[in-house]
Amino acid sequence: MYIDAKFIAMPKAFFLVFMMLIISCKQKETGNQRVVKTKTVKHKALISKVMPVPKVVDTILDITRDVVDGQHFTIQRTMQVGLYVFNSKNDTIFRDSSYISNAKFKDFNNDGYKDIWIVHSENVPGIRGLLLYNKASKTYQEVIGFEAFPAPEAIANTKYYYSYHRSGCADMNWTSDLFYIDNYKPVKIGTIEGYECADTDIKDGVYIYKKRGKKETEIRRLSINIINNYEENKWGFIQSYWHKNYKLFL
Repeated sequence: MYIDAKFIAMPKAFFLVFMMLIISCKQKETGNQRVVKTKTVKHKALISKVMPVPKVVDTILDITRDVVDGQHFTIQRTMQVGLYVFNSKNDTIFRDSSYISNAKFKDFNNDGYKDIWIVHSENVPGIRGLLLYNKASKTYQEVIGFEAFPAPEAIANTKYYYSYHRSGCADMNWTSDLFYIDNYKPVKIGTIEGYECADTDIKDGVYIYKKRGKKETEIRRLSINIINNYEENKWGFIQSYWHKNYKLFL
């Protein structure tokens, strides 16, 4: 440390007091620095303790097993994660992360092999998912877009199906589509639209269309009162019409 020569001329006692004051100030500054560092370390340790890594615990709702084409398959429904399908090697071959209210093995397309029928819990009744068994690859394959055809019903001894869903006005307006499945995708070929809500935009009635891709052709229009001739009302009419007339849409 450099000391000016004029301080040397001071009385010895005064010089000693001056030097003690300088040393005391240095010690206080050093002490304060140590306190700050100690507090910072403790603060970091505290943060790590109050932010633990969360653990996800799932709940298994049910497990269904079956043997299809000599292969073992398992359906597992869970509360948080959704639906799993495992093969005989316990590999996951399908997963749906939404809540599934039911799932089971069922031969949907009547080819002799059990498919997997999935019941979704949605605001629209009848929403279904479908995994068809692929004999060539000996596993299941999802039918993409099957959810767009709620409450599907098969037309016996054919490859055709029809659906039903609400179209507004507290189910007074409704729609039924005729379709088949090709290359694991549904193909729409006909539509029945029913209107019985006294809408200002469209007259009450039953409108029937033939579909070819994006092209739509109206082939018949009926009075809405025709549904009153069937025991099950509109559902009876829809079933009867598609079973008798599906060939008109091929």
